Amino acid sequence: MRVAVVLIAVAALAAASSALACGTRADEARLEAVEPSGEIVLAPGGRARLAGLALDPRAVVALTARVGRTLGVVDLAPGADRWGRRAVDLFDADGASLTQSLVELGFARVRAEPDTRGCEAERLEAEQGARAAGEGLWAEPGAILDAADLAGLAAQDGRFVVVLGRIRRIGATQSRLYLDFEPFRGLSVVAPRKLEPQFRRAGLDVMDLTGRKVLVRGVLDNRFGPRIEIADPAMIEPLESAKESSRGG
Repeated sequence: MRVAVVLIAVAALAAASSALACGTRADEARLEAVEPSGEIVLAPGGRARLAGLALDPRAVVALTARVGRTLGVVDLAPGADRWGRRAVDLFDADGASLTQSLVELGFARVRAEPDTRGCEAERLEAEQGARAAGEGLWAEPGAILDAADLAGLAAQDGRFVVVLGRIRRIGATQSRLYLDFEPFRGLSVVAPRKLEPQFRRAGLDVMDLTGRKVLVRGVLDNRFGPRIEIADPAMIEPLESAKESSRGG
């Protein structure tokens, strides 16, 4: 039943919003295969991945339904990664971006990375809409983890997660910023201080986040307590202003 629902939703991909203004149109290719991990095989073009996304299993089903079709291919990086994969977006014949569509359907979460920085604004806007509507994965318990649920965080070690919580304090060393969430000795978000200019350009004053509720995304590392290391301002999303936090959110 679930697969049938997903396959019906695939039809919505062709009617999704227009292509993102990022990447370089390279060629067309036949979608030869989709692996369980979501990696794809193009002919010609070889192995590739949909860059900047963390895929839900429903995305794999939706992509598999397109095996055998010729799609537009946009390269989002100048060359292959160390595993020989191209970082791409795929497009329908009408120019609709499949990655954007997967996000809108709630079949994928935005995973910020340097290759897709030019795509992030549109993708995050689409994700916010999917979250608000409870689309796809966003309708499921655990889609957004609670920063205060330390046992729940421990169970997601090594996985890409989206976490909601309130920042208790912010610390700084010469090279790093530490955003510590409630409760004490709970989740910490670590960012290199060299990112501060990028945060400011994105309109985010990291030092002004104390006491505010935020969403943070990234790979969870529990080796030294729950921690997420971020490398892009898009990995932190404030959910309230400083004034709202002072009123108790």
